[in-house]
Amino acid sequence: MKPSTLINFRVLALASALLCLSPYATATSLGLHTGHDDSIAQYDQFGGWLGKPVLYRITFADDASWQTISSPYFLKATAEWLSSNPNRVETISIPLLPKQRGDANLDAIAAGQYDDIFRKLAHNLGSTHNPARIIVRLGWEMNGTWFAWSAVDNPTSYINAFRHVVLLMRHETPQLRFEWNLANSGARDFDWTKAYPGDDVVDVISMDVYDQYNSGWPDILGRPGGLREFRSFAQTHHKPEAYTEWSVSTSKHGHGDAPTFVENMHAWFNVPGANVLYQAYWNTNAGGPDAAISGPSAVNVPLSSLKYRTLFSSGH
Repeated sequence: MKPSTLINFRVLALASALLCLSPYATATSLGLHTGHDDSIAQYDQFGGWLGKPVLYRITFADDASWQTISSPYFLKATAEWLSSNPNRVETISIPLLPKQRGDANLDAIAAGQYDDIFRKLAHNLGSTHNPARIIVRLGWEMNGTWFAWSAVDNPTSYINAFRHVVLLMRHETPQLRFEWNLANSGARDFDWTKAYPGDDVVDVISMDVYDQYNSGWPDILGRPGGLREFRSFAQTHHKPEAYTEWSVSTSKHGHGDAPTFVENMHAWFNVPGANVLYQAYWNTNAGGPDAAISGPSAVNVPLSSLKYRTLFSSGH
């Protein structure tokens, strides 16, 4: 396929993907992570509890090995999720490096040494038959130090690896969209804007926001790299915002059952003129925050659960 043809095809694919969100495209779409990536049942149950459909399913490819990255174990559920409703989208978090990586590093990825892995991944995502409704959240939370693909020590290596993988996967499956993600509680002395891969390889800019490792809402908003700077950056680059992970937190670093945090996040999503594509609550007690708001695990934050249900079931 000629480069010009490929670009035109990509433009059409992205336009179709945005149109598929109707009639919900006029408001921030509801997303969710449940910890059950191989089933869509809990997403349907959450929508029933809230009285509003979940449109964005957040999933995570296992970073155990290159094999688990290239062949996410839950793609049967992904295909079911996408085929069951034309308004549904899936955001799949894809590691840039596995735990069992040997000598692999970001520079090796940028040099093309692992192209077969990401080429296979692109083909597998295409096999869902709805790749235009898949967003790849590649190398997420890069401004933290807890993942092997951290950009903190060498943002250039991260940029080069991110760009290489996106361009490769787009060549194989042009309909895919790509999300660049950071954590609100990342390294404070790291300027995450220095790790931005470029407008040509980023479709969505997102931030994960947990009510922990902060001194309160003003800190979340105004800290260097906080919500205000994040929104300004996304708007400057003309990209939609997303909040792929967010929740209150009962960890020792969190503020516990905090309905005011839920209220503040709801207001932030709905600031007039904000271009928020979707927001997704972390509705599982796995991974640290321990603050599910619906289902059998929702026992730690009853006030936050009530506030969430009151605010987010109202159509916002």
